[in-house]
Amino acid sequence: MKIKGYEITPVRMIVPAIPSLAGNPLDVDRIRAQHEILFNGVRTESTTFSTAEREAEEMLADCRRRVAHHEYHALIELLDANPGFIAHEWVRETYLDLAKKKLFVRRRGRIQGKRLFHPLIVAGLVEHLIATGEAKTTEKAFVRLEELQLLKYETAKDLYYRGRQQDRFRPIFLEFPQFRRLVSVEEGEALLRRARMLQPGETVTYRGVDPVLGETEFVVSSK
Repeated sequence: MKIKGYEITPVRMIVPAIPSLAGNPLDVDRIRAQHEILFNGVRTESTTFSTAEREAEEMLADCRRRVAHHEYHALIELLDANPGFIAHEWVRETYLDLAKKKLFVRRRGRIQGKRLFHPLIVAGLVEHLIATGEAKTTEKAFVRLEELQLLKYETAKDLYYRGRQQDRFRPIFLEFPQFRRLVSVEEGEALLRRARMLQPGETVTYRGVDPVLGETEFVVSSK
């Protein structure tokens, strides 16, 4: 059968990242006084397109159901969980509609996960302490964070594991069928030739220069 053309559907994948901290030891005074943490890169957890797509679909479906039952704060909570959802057509339209009707209110009480340190920042701090030998285990890292007067032990532990358990810190995959288009065989095959298909266990590294950051490196690994 002869191929007559290709169908292209734009997608977006949003993957939360754990920072790789710079400097050894930590600049504790800067963290305490200015709430600034220097880092020289980020690392993402491994995932798959199907897992991220399923996660996004489940979160969107739950939000749609709650909004339909007049729980309008559910949309704010969805965007609190992952602002990337604003790219979704239904989210944008519903957001504007609720705002016009003045129905866009936040549920009373503390914003979920609202703290001085983001859970993924805590994960970066823990990994840094272990990598530099200041702590031998994750539990010891929690103790060390309290010794440094950055976080209480229980708070550090709660935030660290929250970053791995809650759906708000998991990758999401969004598809935009409204922008689907057909292209010629030549254009489609030209795009395919530019794609790099990684085999299990393979790693590919891309290097470049950023006008602000200087030399940069982007590493993709498959399992």
